[in-house]
Amino acid sequence: MSTPKNILLIGTTRGIGLGLVQHALSAFPSATLYTTARDPERATELQKIKASNEDRVQIFTADSTDPESIKNLAAEVAKSTDTLDLVIYNAGVLAGAGNVLDVGVSGLKDNIETNVYGAYYAAVAFAPFLLRSNFERKSLALLSSSFGSFALSDMLSAVKAAAFGTVTFDPTAMYNVSKTTLNRLGKELDLVLRPQGLPVVLIHPGLVRTDMNPLGDIDVDTSAAGILSVLDKYSATNKNNFLAWNGEELPW
Repeated sequence: MSTPKNILLIGTTRGIGLGLVQHALSAFPSATLYTTARDPERATELQKIKASNEDRVQIFTADSTDPESIKNLAAEVAKSTDTLDLVIYNAGVLAGAGNVLDVGVSGLKDNIETNVYGAYYAAVAFAPFLLRSNFERKSLALLSSSFGSFALSDMLSAVKAAAFGTVTFDPTAMYNVSKTTLNRLGKELDLVLRPQGLPVVLIHPGLVRTDMNPLGDIDVDTSAAGILSVLDKYSATNKNNFLAWNGEELPW
């Protein structure tokens, strides 16, 4: 079975993104990885990985909230390749935690700007690279969350309320809205791209222990390995495009 040769990972300085870089190196030993950081000089862990894999890892400056930055990223990647087999949009924030009536709109704007607008900028910029790929399992993967599911919302809100003592509200309401919006964006992108052989996959990475979520129930290595395993098996013939890190199909 062939493996991807050129992989772009957006948002790789820490947490799940950094874990994806580490695991992609071993999972796809012939692949070149194009990685991003807002400030590559400060991305010390990513720089260490590059130093040990100089011929396989490139680091680019990119701010996912800035469409010009993403256009510039595409121009820089194009200097090395005009084809990508896999693009993973991992950039994300969790802002505006608290009662939805009290936290104000700035948190919602911050979540939407990174989690949704950034994903859209990336899709527009890199779909042409993916469409040129002959890799049979190419895909555009957007890291979503089970928190964006309408079907799971009552159950997950109750779990979070119990865990954080916020029994009258869901403390991640603004984040939830952004991920639900991302899911719809993914569906609309998939409607256009899948008939051209390029599926758009929304992946819930699990409740991962990171700086953003110290109460997660799986570690970064488990999540990253699972995400890449799901994508390694995924193709345009798959029916469902909202999946968990372990391959479980999630309800909308």
